[in-house]
Parts: sequence; structure tokens; C-alpha cells
Amino acid sequence: MGSETSSKTEISLSKSQQQAFEALEAACEYSIRRGTVCLVGDFQSGKTTLVKYFLSRNFEDPYKYYLNVNMFLLERLRKEEDDLPILGTMQAKTRIIMEVALENAIEKHFAEHDLLVLDAIEIIYPYRLNLASVVSRHTRDGKVCIICVPENDKFVFDFSWGNCEIIRLEDREKV
Repeated sequence: MGSETSSKTEISLSKSQQQAFEALEAACEYSIRRGTVCLVGDFQSGKTTLVKYFLSRNFEDPYKYYLNVNMFLLERLRKEEDDLPILGTMQAKTRIIMEVALENAIEKHFAEHDLLVLDAIEIIYPYRLNLASVVSRHTRDGKVCIICVPENDKFVFDFSWGNCEIIRLEDREKV
């Protein structure tokens, strides 16, 4: 097991990413934490790199714990409707399909594992799908969900329900 870890490519983290990594490690200690952790940062701030680094450091098969929400939901919507533009005009139906698909995927994942990373969540923003609320039903008994939240003037995540730990990743380091 040790040789597998040492053969992995090392990722160089920025100062901001290193600080966020340390906070993420502390938040995800299974013996003391459960719930939702939101890793918040603007686009290109390094959220995906950071969570992939975190997973590779903590799990033998890191991709078992990672879900690209945009790709997952687009694939699910394609199965539901051959003509994706039609779903764009049927916002309520699309929202329900996405919520049920995510709920099922999250429930299935947590039946076997204690941690899940949800990344690339931009697809849900126009549908006002409260991903943190969907996840909270499953993050009990030592289970942790990390949500990578892109946040800027165009995309604003709803933290109003207030039941998650927030780790902010500063913008890319200024050179």
C-alpha cells in the first residue's frame, strides 16, 4: 500500500490551496466530523486540483469518491430526453429529474462509502436546486460530503440553511 502512495504524482499546491487543504483535512477527520463541507472559490481558484489532491492522499482509489455533477447530470438528462433543448424549456421537469438522479447517486454512494466529493456543480444553479439540502440527508453517522462551490457575481450558492462548514479558497495567487 505504501508503494502505491509514493508512486503517485505529487501536486504542488499554492499557499491558498495549502491552507484550504489543512482546513479540509481537519474538517474530514471521521472520528470527530460528519456533515457537509463546502469548498468555495471563484472559477480557476484550484478547487478541483485541491480535492483531487486530498482524495489521492487519503484513498487508494480516489475516483471512487469523486463525482463531476455536470457530466453526471448531462448524461442522465440525455437518457431521459433525446432532445436536450426541449428539457431546457421545461425547467420544472428538468429540476425534478436532476434532483432524483443526484439523490439516488448520493444514497447509493453513501451506502458503501463514508466520503463523497461533488465537483463541477454549475449545471444546477439555474434550477435553484439546493444541493446542500439534498446532501444533508445522507451526511450522518460519520459521513462527509465535500461540495466544490464556484462562487462569483454570476454564480451564487445558497448557504441560507447554514448547516455546513465553509472553507474559502482565495483567488489564484497574484504574481
